[in-house]
Amino acid sequence: MLFPSSASAGLGPFRIPALGAGEFFRTVPAFASPFTDSMPGRVELGMDVRWLNTWVYHVESDRSVDWVDFDDTDELKHGSFLFDVETLAFVPSVLYRVGDRVTLGFEIPVAIQGGGVLDGFIEGFHSMVGVGQHNRDDWSRDSSHYITVDRNDVAHDKSDELNRVITGDVQLSASMLVSQWPMLTARAIVKLPTSRIYDSQENSGTDLTLQGIWSWQWGAVSGYHGVGGTVYTRDGDDNLDLERFRFSTMNSLEYMPSETFSWVVSLNHASAVADYPELDEPVVELTMGFKKIVGPGVLEFGIIENLFFFDNSPDAGLQLGYTLKLL
Repeated sequence: MLFPSSASAGLGPFRIPALGAGEFFRTVPAFASPFTDSMPGRVELGMDVRWLNTWVYHVESDRSVDWVDFDDTDELKHGSFLFDVETLAFVPSVLYRVGDRVTLGFEIPVAIQGGGVLDGFIEGFHSMVGVGQHNRDDWSRDSSHYITVDRNDVAHDKSDELNRVITGDVQLSASMLVSQWPMLTARAIVKLPTSRIYDSQENSGTDLTLQGIWSWQWGAVSGYHGVGGTVYTRDGDDNLDLERFRFSTMNSLEYMPSETFSWVVSLNHASAVADYPELDEPVVELTMGFKKIVGPGVLEFGIIENLFFFDNSPDAGLQLGYTLKLL
């Protein structure tokens, strides 16, 4: 039979969104566990750490262009794009259980962006499995680039905006347990424009997200299925034609061989971030790893890989998280 989800044991899906190339200026919030076993008045402190290497490269031109280290930029047409950066992100969070059915949340990301430590490793892995480098090895290793070409075919180089420490927007949330069986949870999220990242692109606004998640359990296997939508109040970068609405889903399976350990596979999806070549495709990523109760909290580890559309999300990533429960 299907039973209410083992999320009440404190495990559940990864706390990770679909991590497309534009996530820091058009964020789709992560789906949270349907509900936890916290008693009213309990506080949970969480910390997620993500290490991502992103390479997005696309060339539009009337002729063959060998676009290497800014050569031939005069020949690039609208739609050419290069986003090359490595990100180490820390996402602290606080959850407070108000009553039997309501949980309030707070989080604010902090990220270090710069040249790629993983570039050489990824190039070696691609060579080992026989996958092309997609021009990655034509550019200087361990560097960052952010170049777009507008509708007038003028190249804009904003690479200097990448190498920095970023404090992201504050995110406030409220989750309500709608039904214990079937276990249904509704969640509302407001992202406040507290960050000053990419001010020149006018991306920082008050954004609203609504999510719903359904979960079930069959023996040692649990499933989590979420649907969400995010509305953005700012137009953002005119060169990229950023979308004002994004749709997201999460489908996760968890196998629990014991009460304190589980294997987790999660498929995260978000609709296109911009009306721009390569960025006008959905972001689809697979995260595989485990969750384990360690001490008073839950430890999670996952390996992230993009699927289907390879030029609009990170080549590879690692997710590390820990949630500490306090009375």
